[in-house]
Amino acid sequence: MSNEPQQLSSDEREELEALREQVGEFKDIIRCLPIGLIFVDADDNVAIANPIGAEIRCVGDRLGGSVADCHPAGTHTTLEQVMQRFRDEPQMQDHPIVLERMQRYEVTYSRVAKPDGEYRGVLWLSHDISSRKKLERELMHAERLAGLGRMAAKVAHDIKNPLNAIQGAAHFLQKDDGASEHSEELTTMIKDQVGRIAALVTHLNELTRPFELTLAPVDLDKAVRDQLNACSVSHPGVRWSLEVDSGFDGQVQVDRTLLERLVWNAAENACLSMDGAGRLEVRIRRHHEEDAGWVDVEFEDSGPGFPAEVMQNLFQPFLTTRENGTGLGLTIMREICLLHGGDLTIDNTDTGALVTARLSAR
Repeated sequence: MSNEPQQLSSDEREELEALREQVGEFKDIIRCLPIGLIFVDADDNVAIANPIGAEIRCVGDRLGGSVADCHPAGTHTTLEQVMQRFRDEPQMQDHPIVLERMQRYEVTYSRVAKPDGEYRGVLWLSHDISSRKKLERELMHAERLAGLGRMAAKVAHDIKNPLNAIQGAAHFLQKDDGASEHSEELTTMIKDQVGRIAALVTHLNELTRPFELTLAPVDLDKAVRDQLNACSVSHPGVRWSLEVDSGFDGQVQVDRTLLERLVWNAAENACLSMDGAGRLEVRIRRHHEEDAGWVDVEFEDSGPGFPAEVMQNLFQPFLTTRENGTGLGLTIMREICLLHGGDLTIDNTDTGALVTARLSAR
């Protein structure tokens, strides 16, 4: 039995049918858009979500429900502040762009209003920028290679010095036939210099090879603790501690191998700066900014801090203050953070140095 009012005229029926056809076309257009679209109405309910938007935001059966149900509990206060701004500020048309899902999607928000300015809701649009991010990574890699070209003379110098030492020691040992009291000292020196060259070559290989992310759920607390334990074997004089935010569940989507390299480098650098004796405090903090989630891993040591020349040229390849340092550690650490949607920051404190590795929590 038809639900249409029986008293409609033929013209009204035609108009109603045309309206239905327009609504059907509108739904098909929204459904087939190559971008994610979600509309949150004036009551903060998810009124419309096309398939791409629903998948990105995990709308599922929440369609028609509160937008807060699509966000982690820790972001609800910030979410309410953002929604209130859209309700109260008629001039606010575009919300700042944010990145989601390991920087795969670029998201923008726009205030929707009637012609008279009355608030209707918020339009959420998401674009897949994975191809653009891939090009950016390739550009970053090309810039690294260009930097290596500029630093070729420095690399040659760093390799030439230990080679000269090895050559001199080997010549002496050959003449001495291993009988001198200095033989053991010279042999140890050769091993140290060979290790120095090997470390430089390893870092150069890392710097010239693009990193590829293989994301998987990782228990961040355990991964960090394991690397700190491993590092403490070489530096037993360093006392370390790990503090984790009480609300942090421990699971993050990261590349385990790159994360372990990041933590190891940060801990190793801190231990070496303290000459193997001191205090290393590591903290895992969760942050929410607008619609983005972040995890900070902070490394604070009791060493002398970073010299002024390093602070002025952070992340410049081959800049080091250690005799046997390669000057590539910070460069690699920062790139790992960037690939995970974050960044690396360096500061000096009253008691030492603070290195903060920020990773996207999505």
